[in-house]
Amino acid sequence: MAWTLPDNERTYLRELAAKQAEIAALPLMDTRRQMWYDLNDSKAGARPPVIIETWTFDRDFMPESVFRCESEVGRGVERQLLRNIRNHELIDDDKVIRDTFDIGWFVDIDEMGVTIDRRVVKDADGVETGYEWDHPIKELARDLDMLKPAVCSVDREKTMAWQVFLDDLLGDFLPVTIRTGLFGCSMLTDRVIELMGMQAYFMAMLDAPEAVHRLMAYLRDNALRVMNDLGRV
Repeated sequence: MAWTLPDNERTYLRELAAKQAEIAALPLMDTRRQMWYDLNDSKAGARPPVIIETWTFDRDFMPESVFRCESEVGRGVERQLLRNIRNHELIDDDKVIRDTFDIGWFVDIDEMGVTIDRRVVKDADGVETGYEWDHPIKELARDLDMLKPAVCSVDREKTMAWQVFLDDLLGDFLPVTIRTGLFGCSMLTDRVIELMGMQAYFMAMLDAPEAVHRLMAYLRDNALRVMNDLGRV
């Protein structure tokens, strides 16, 4: 668990961190933060904040031409910093740019005990434009028992080591904070489509309704299992 960076990338990433810290310190961010609090508290007259999901058009928002780091480690850190900086400079929506560099836990989740292969098609520019799942469930009533309870693990040692590495790199400008995200799938039909496909699912509602209920109950319980297991880290 020893991460390294070329000196030039280290210097550049520290410059980006300093830039994000400057943006985070703008009075505007306090105003936006209060806007979110007012909305969540149902304060009378609160204006709903508006944010743009830039990840939906990364091909244009985060093109290869904006990156300078060549190492895998450097590129990952650069991507996170640039996403915040470019959001402020180009989008300027109601997103609050944090004064921290946030990371998650290193986790491993065997969610259903089956492998779901995904085949993709790319366009002339090498950008993924289409895909299809190799559904493991071919006949729901017959194949449902292949699904297993989720098994989750957390690599605390690796997470802490990653935090130390990043804190040495960026901590002068952005404290490195571990934040627990939402683990587990809260959109159960997404998993259904991966497992068996939409057409087969709709047909199963007619042909095997009891199996459909069993499937949805399994996905519900499994999602809660992952959330409970990893929500305590």
